[in-house]
Amino acid sequence: MKTIEKKYLIPFCLITSLFFLWGLANNMTDTLLSAFKRIMSMSDAQTSLIQFAFYGSYFCFALPAALFIRKHNYKSGVILGLSHYALGAILFLPAAAAASYAFYLIALYILAGGCSILETAANPYILSMGSPETATRRLNIAQSFNPIGCITGSFFMSLMFPTIYGLALENVDSDDKKIGASGLIMAILGGAVITPLQGVISDAAGIHISYIVPLVCLAVVLSYAVYVEKLKKFNIS
Repeated sequence: MKTIEKKYLIPFCLITSLFFLWGLANNMTDTLLSAFKRIMSMSDAQTSLIQFAFYGSYFCFALPAALFIRKHNYKSGVILGLSHYALGAILFLPAAAAASYAFYLIALYILAGGCSILETAANPYILSMGSPETATRRLNIAQSFNPIGCITGSFFMSLMFPTIYGLALENVDSDDKKIGASGLIMAILGGAVITPLQGVISDAAGIHISYIVPLVCLAVVLSYAVYVEKLKKFNIS
């Protein structure tokens, strides 16, 4: 059974190219964090507002995007997401001219909203391009373009998400999948909540101690993997 059927090859390649866009945006937040901290002498908690704006936007835009896509189609969702992404990117120019931290956060929020809409549209679209048995494999192939230019640790994390995404939406009806997809994108809110928490702990106890926070998160991901594996064995038996 082919992972990518010939009739879906061109749309698959086009949608896969979008995965680079939000990978680029994700990497940009790390650059902005270090730049603002150095230039404006901000604390870790203050600079974490960058990631709060970025991932908070994911949470706010995902469900409206899913409702929009369900009413129209995946193509309309992709166009809307690209428009938001472009608008956010353009707003960085006046933000730079004004040298305003708040302006940067607004521009980043709009850009991230575009990423949220794109992910809400693109992820289930990739899953629908062929057999359900190979859906998670297709999503992993598409997501492999996401971490280009990233460090090895970021590459590992980017492979986690499509696998969790595919498993969570397995055997979900087409219409429900669009709404369910938005819930998974909204869960990226964790990046907005966890990052400031780590920043506060870093300011209070040091950067090394603060890594306890992502360690706990990874433990939760591991427990989910164990749960799914046990569930599959139970269903087979």
